[in-house]
Amino acid sequence: MSRYVLTVVTIVLNDYIHIENTILSVINLFHFDKVEYIVIDGGSNDGTKEIIQKYSNKLAYWVSEKDGGIYDAMNKAIKHCNGKWINFMNSGDKFYDKDIINAFNLVDNDDYNILYGSKIINNKIFKPLKLHTLEKGEIMACHQSMFFNKNRLKNNLYYNLKYEIYSDYELVNRIYMIEKNRFKYYSVVVTDFLGGGISSKKSWKKRREKYLILLNTYGLLSVIKIIIKKVVNFVN
Repeated sequence: MSRYVLTVVTIVLNDYIHIENTILSVINLFHFDKVEYIVIDGGSNDGTKEIIQKYSNKLAYWVSEKDGGIYDAMNKAIKHCNGKWINFMNSGDKFYDKDIINAFNLVDNDDYNILYGSKIINNKIFKPLKLHTLEKGEIMACHQSMFFNKNRLKNNLYYNLKYEIYSDYELVNRIYMIEKNRFKYYSVVVTDFLGGGISSKKSWKKRREKYLILLNTYGLLSVIKIIIKKVVNFVN
C-alpha cells in the first residue's frame, strides 16, 4: 500500500506568470507528510521550466516535453501517481485551504469514487450544481475541486483523448454511470480558481463533443430533449 494519501497533479504550458503561485499552494499542503506532487510541463520555452526546476526537490516527478495536449498530459501524470486520491490543480489555480486533506477526511474516506467541493473566483464562492446535471451535458463542479479515488477507479481513471475539450466531463460522466452513489459533496471551498481553461470557452467543437458524449451515454432521445429545452429557453 502506498504511503501517499494524496497526489496533486499540475499541468502547464508557457505560464510562467502563474505557475509559481500554484506550486507554492501545493507545497503549502506538505505539512501533511503524505502528499506527493507531480508537474507535467508540455515543453515550455517562456521560463516556466526554470521555475519548476527551482522546486524540483519538492516534486515526486516532473517532466518538460511536448505532449498531445492537456488531457494527454493528465494521462501521463496518472501513470506516475502513487496517492490514494488524485487532484488536478493546474497552473493558475490554487488550493484555498492548506487543511483540505482533513476537511475531506481523505485518510479514511475509502467508499467514494469522487469527492468534490466548491470554488472561489474573485472572492466569490460558487457551489457545485446538482449531481444529475451530468445527465444534461454539464459537469457539476470545477475539475480542480474534485478528488478522484485511484484505488477504487483503477483502470477507469483516464481521459478519453477522442475529446480534446470536454474530456473532463466525459471522465466524470463515465464514473457517474458506473456508480452514481459513489459521489460525495462537501461544503468546502477547494480551489481559488483562475478560469480560462479550454473547457470553459464556448465553441462549436465543445458543443459537438458534449452532444456526442450525451448521445453515446443516454441515447438520441435525451439529446433531442436537451436541445428542445435550450431552444424554448432561448425563445422565451
